[in-house]
Order: sequence, then C-alpha cells, then structure tokens
Amino acid sequence: MSLFMIWANIQGGTNAFLHKISNGSTLARALQTKKIGEAIMDNILGIMTHRITRPESFTRHARSALAEKFEGVIIYTPKDVNLEKREIRGCVYKSGSWVWKKVPYPKINMDIGFYPPALEGRASRVKKSKQLRFTGYGLGNKCKIQSHLIGSSVLQPYLLPTEKVNSAQQFIQFLRKHKSIMLKPINGWGGRGIIRVTLENEHFVVQRDGKAKLSLPSSRLDSYIRGVLKSGRHLMQKWIDIRNKNGKVFDIRALMQKKDDGDWVMTGMAVREGMKNKITSNIKSGGDAFKVEDYLEKEQGSENGAALTKSIVEVAEYIPEFVEKSYKSRLSELGIDLAVDRSGNLWLIEINIKPGKMIIKRLYGKKAWEQCLHIPFHYARNLLAKK
Repeated sequence: MSLFMIWANIQGGTNAFLHKISNGSTLARALQTKKIGEAIMDNILGIMTHRITRPESFTRHARSALAEKFEGVIIYTPKDVNLEKREIRGCVYKSGSWVWKKVPYPKINMDIGFYPPALEGRASRVKKSKQLRFTGYGLGNKCKIQSHLIGSSVLQPYLLPTEKVNSAQQFIQFLRKHKSIMLKPINGWGGRGIIRVTLENEHFVVQRDGKAKLSLPSSRLDSYIRGVLKSGRHLMQKWIDIRNKNGKVFDIRALMQKKDDGDWVMTGMAVREGMKNKITSNIKSGGDAFKVEDYLEKEQGSENGAALTKSIVEVAEYIPEFVEKSYKSRLSELGIDLAVDRSGNLWLIEINIKPGKMIIKRLYGKKAWEQCLHIPFHYARNLLAKK
C-alpha cells in the first residue's frame, strides 16, 4: 500500500475535515453557538507554544480543532500559565477572531513550542503539572534520548558512538579516536549549530554550513571548542560519510503518528538531500526531497536499496512503542532520522517529538500534508473522550 493510501485510510473523518476548513463561515457558526468560558472548558483545546506574535498565524490550528468538534482553542506560552491558580491567560479563537482572556485549565492540551533556554525550565514545570494533560510529553535532550535508545538491543547496532562534551580536552581525545566527528547543540533542532571537525595531518578542519572551512592547529582548536561550549551544552558524535554519488549529504525522515485508537502508523517517509558542500540535509536551506526506495536503489543498487528500505520501515515502526515504554510516558508523533553510509550501513541519527512536515507537502502534495497536520488534533479529541 502506498503512503498516500495509508494517509487516506488513517481515519474516516479526514475528508470531512478538509471540506470543513474550506468554509470559513462554518467556523463562525460553530463558535457563535456557545460562549467560550468556564462552561465549555471541558471541550476546549489548549495549545502551548514558545511565543505569540501574531495570533492569526494559529488560525489553521483553530480550524483543525473545530473540525474535530472542539468548542474552541486557546493559545498560550509557559509564561501564561498560573500554576498556583490553575488558570491560563491566553488567546482564544472566538467568532472568527482572537481574544485575550483568562480561563481555567483546558482538559486536553498540545505542545507545539520550541523553547529557548530561558523558557525551558518553565515549560518543563508546566508539562509536569498533573492538572494539565497533554497529548504528548518531552524526551529530554539528545544525550538523555541516546541513553534510552541504547537500552534496546534492537537499536544498538544502529547507534553511533555519542558522548556529551564536558571539556575541550575530552573533545580532542574523542576526535583523535574517530578522526572526524559532529558537534551538536544538546537541545538543537533543524540542523542549527552543527559543526563538523576533522583531523587532517595534525591540523583540525572545522566546517559549518554557510561558512568557510577553518584549518586550526591543536593549540587553537582547544580555545575554539571552549568558545563553542560557552554558548551552551553540546554532544559529539562520530561522523559517517552519508554523501551520495554526487557528494551531497542525504538522510531519511520517517514520520510516525498516533491514530485515534492509540496505534502508531507511518504517515510519511522521504529522503532529504542537502545542497552541495553542506554538512546537513536541511530542506529549508535549499535541500530537496525524494522517494526513499527509488533513491536508495539508485545509490545502492536494486536489491540493496529494497532491503534498506525494508529495514528503515522496520526500525521506524519499532521505535515509538519502545520509547513510550522506556520513558513510561505518552507521545503523539515522532520524526525519526536515519542515514545510510557509502558502505550501505544503516544508522539512527536522532528522533524528534515535534517533527516538521513540509517535506510531506513537497513530496506528496498539499492534501497529504494537511492530513498529517490534522492527525494530532484527531488524537487529542480521542484522548478527551477517554477522560
């Protein structure tokens, strides 16, 4: 079955949803039926994010919630939550417009924020509040995630040597062992802040996207790494050659989402190919998207490509349930990033609890993208019904 067919069969109401959101008057009529306030808090969806500069940018979220028969939506940040009074001052979608007001805790909430260090602690406290129920919870930083993944005998063969960086000296020792490594912000996302460092003839070549390469002697590398570490915590990971035949870096993103019945389904899978001379495969930086099996067969041959695609699906489908059990916590979706090196070995790079979905739009079209965007709202409705 094709991925598009899977999307079409995830839940019967998807096509109805697409019809509903195309008619703006439906929203106004739905919201005019009741006053949003304490009386309907049992049926309002809370959405926590990192900032609200233009409430109108969340109208798509409101329409998805209304299509799932929520009475309304409130958008808020961790700073807007009063943990003592158990109330939120947020922006409520009402009668086709957004209104700021205070409301009691919604019965179900989604977290779509990407929090800077100044907000991380506050967001964590909000998510730990037993009175605020979320569709999914955090996994911690990249090192914590790695410590859980390595507990699986199934996943161990796919994991790269990875350590938290505690000092420049430790970094240099790890580099001398592995010859080329990636330095990543421990809470980074979207490929931001990633640096590749390679040992070449007792000089160290430093490369980051968008900047010229640096060649440093060991005496200068020490101070360079100390400067990087001052900007925040980092991890280091053995570099693997995941360039294709044309020298472009590529990896594979598998999108796993939870259906209303609680089962996980793969709703998208695509190769992300970076631009020439880039060290990451970021689509937003000019990369491209391709179908996985076709791409891998071209790179690795027909038989190996098909076998790798099968393994990618198996690993991606195994991870969500394992992670939920390992953390003893609920998730609603995962972006799973894997890579294939030039020798045909499969590697698990990282997992993300708030995966971007633009790659779905680029590869499978607007309708498939809209369906993926809507699935978390359908799951939220199902959780609310199970209260």
